[in-house]
Parts: sequence; structure tokens; C-alpha cells
Amino acid sequence: MAILRYGSFAGGIDLPDEKSATLAASITAIAPPARLRVPLALTAAAEAEPVVEVGQSVSRGQRIARADDPRQVDVFAPLSGRVAAISQAALPAPRLHWRRCRAVELTDLETPPPVEKLPEEFDWRRADQASLLRRIGEGALVTFRRPVTALGVWIGRARQAQVRNLIANVTENFPYVTADHRLLAERGAEVVAGLAILARATGASRVCLAVDGRRTGAYRQAVAPAREHGIDTVALPRKYPIGIDAMIVKALTHREIPLDGTPFDVGAAVTNAATCWAVYRWVACGQRPLDRVVTLSGPEAQERGNFHVPFGAEAGAVLAGGATRIHGSPMRGLLLADGAVVGPACDALIALPSKRVRAPTPCIRCGWCGENCPARLDVATLNDDFELSRVDRATRRGAPACVDCGICSYVCPAHLPLTERVAALKQAIRLERGLREHGEHRE
Repeated sequence: MAILRYGSFAGGIDLPDEKSATLAASITAIAPPARLRVPLALTAAAEAEPVVEVGQSVSRGQRIARADDPRQVDVFAPLSGRVAAISQAALPAPRLHWRRCRAVELTDLETPPPVEKLPEEFDWRRADQASLLRRIGEGALVTFRRPVTALGVWIGRARQAQVRNLIANVTENFPYVTADHRLLAERGAEVVAGLAILARATGASRVCLAVDGRRTGAYRQAVAPAREHGIDTVALPRKYPIGIDAMIVKALTHREIPLDGTPFDVGAAVTNAATCWAVYRWVACGQRPLDRVVTLSGPEAQERGNFHVPFGAEAGAVLAGGATRIHGSPMRGLLLADGAVVGPACDALIALPSKRVRAPTPCIRCGWCGENCPARLDVATLNDDFELSRVDRATRRGAPACVDCGICSYVCPAHLPLTERVAALKQAIRLERGLREHGEHRE
């Protein structure tokens, strides 16, 4: 892989890696769970409606709920078992909090089959675009990253935006998480094929596979397929948060996403290895995505590694140990909530020791938060705006440009929850805009 020299940005920090326990750990099957609570709303749209009854036996891959909203997807049984109840589950929401939805609870589960290389049954290389899009639409696929979106909707937005750049972000430049790294290392050709399918579906003319420059030796099997499909392979330097959409798009396209915007606004689309692999497995081989690769790690984790975990597995049961348990990366993840289950966006479950909570002290104006902010915000002054409820001033100071990377809280010697405070300002700004637009509409 060629190391291109344009992959940098102002601000950012060098985080500890903490990946030694799982970096070389091959993906294996998780121990069979006692039960699954399969969410009926994999995306934030209206829930799918159950088409099974309590007491009914279901087989792996059987449809258990049907979606009426095109922004939602049908739900399928990840494992064979029996419907025990219609209960609830919690999944991460886009704004760094949890959302709850109904779930089909399955018990008496059969042992999951091994995940093997599958024969191709659909010639996606020769299929025209209409056939390819139809095939993708039949799969009830979603994006395997936050915010989880129905893949058909995501592709539609990309086509409407006439995206030129499609980026597969496999940098994973935050501690502990190695799920996408292992997918690319072990299933590189399939991940690249899934990326090529997405490129054809979206119409992107430039396709890029971006990885951590320190890991290129593990991805040798992906290089030849990438070259075959005309995909650029780029090794980026280690610097957090280069893996956040706003940063990687800027590094690779030299374009900045507008405030409250998405990569689509600048003609780009960002995906990850898990999504690409799921796309290939369905489109080429007819295997629905019923699970995902999850990293279990952290100093308090009783078991560490990279595992295939079925959707609906209870996160608290999968991750044993830890006084502080996190869904996702430590920098941008969520503290595990009651009822949290593994869904498409769950790339890691991290078990950490209890942390002594230090009471915040007054800001000492050291400037570290602003110096390291990748969005170049005056975070200390935004903190003043939060404390004084100055939403208008926070708007003028560009608070919506915050990328929620967590660096400001991480470096603050006064232990101020700066990330949460800027997020609260952003939410207040959105509410004010909504009220203003609603008022103008009523007039």
C-alpha cells in the first residue's frame, strides 16, 4: 500500500493503542448465548411488525418482523430457536445516547454454524446497475456503523448527491478496537469485493480503501483485489481522530463537510469493512447478515478477542467483567445501558476498571482543549457559553462544527466534561433552529 502524504489535519492527539490483546486474534464464534432479544428497529425509523407468535419455533434466517417504513428493514432470526416473548432492547442512537425498541426474544437456541467462505451464486461483476440495486434491496441490509441506516436509503442518498468519492474507513485509530482490522486481514478479498459492489451501486468514480499505516503488512491479501477493481489503497498516519468522517473526508478529498452536514454534501460517502463484508456476503453469496464481528477487550475483560456475535445477544452477558463497560470505542462509545444488545453498529465491548470520578474545577485557561481540537474550536470559550447559557454566541463561535471526538474532555486538567457540554450546546442550537423554522412556517 502506498503511504500518501496528504493524510493530516490540524489538532488531534496520539492515543495509546491498547490493541495487543486482540490485534492478532483471529475471528472466532462466540459461545452460544442463552437468549437473544432481536431488535425490531435496527435503524431509528418506525419499528418493524412481528410476524411470529410467542411459542413459535423459528429457523435461522427466517423473517420474524416485516417493515412498512422504507427507512426500516425486515428482521430475521439470527439463530434457530423458540419465540419466548416480545420484550425490549436498547441500541445506540445517533446523538450519543440509547434508544429503546421492541424486540423478539428467542430462547432454546441452536449452536450457530461456523462462518465459512461461501460459493458465489450471483454474478455481480456482469450484472447491470438495476439488477445490482434490486439484489441489494432484497437483502434487508443496513450500514454497520452509526447512525445505522437502511443500505438502500444510504445508496439512494449517495446517488442523489452524485458522490464521486467512496471511502472505506478501516483506520480504527482509537484504543482496543480491532474488529474491522481482523476482517480486512482475514477476509480482505471479500471486503474489497463488497466495496467494489458499493462503488457500482453508488456510481462513485474514485474508490479508496484507507487503513492505519502501521498495519499494512496484515492486509496483503487485499492489495491485488483492490488493484483489480481500480480501488486506491491508502495508508494514513496514526493521529486521532483521522477516522471520524469529517477528518478522513478532509484528508482524502481536501473538502470540508459543512456544519451539521454529512459527507454526501461534499460528494463523498464513507463506509467500513463490516458493511462491505456484509454486502459481499449477501449480494454474491446470498447470506443475510445475522451477526457481526465484535472486539471484546479491556483490562477487566474476562475474555478478549474478535468474535462473531449474533444480533440481539445481550451485551452485558457477552462482555463479562469490568466495573466500567463501554459499547464502542472508549473515546466515542456509550456506557453500557440495561437491555443493551449487539446490533449492526456494535464493533466493540470494552471492560475497564472503575475510574475515580474527579470533581470538575474551574477552567485554568491552559488552552489544551483548543490546541488539540481538530475542528479548531475555542472550546474554553464555548464552555463559558454553556455555563452562561449563551446559545446564540455558541452558534456564532461554530459549536455545530464539533465532531464529538472527545479530545477536549480527555486532555482537560480541570476534568471538565467539555465534550458533553459542547454536545448540549449543539442540541440547544438544533432546538432553537427547529423552533425558529416552525415559527416561520406557521407565519
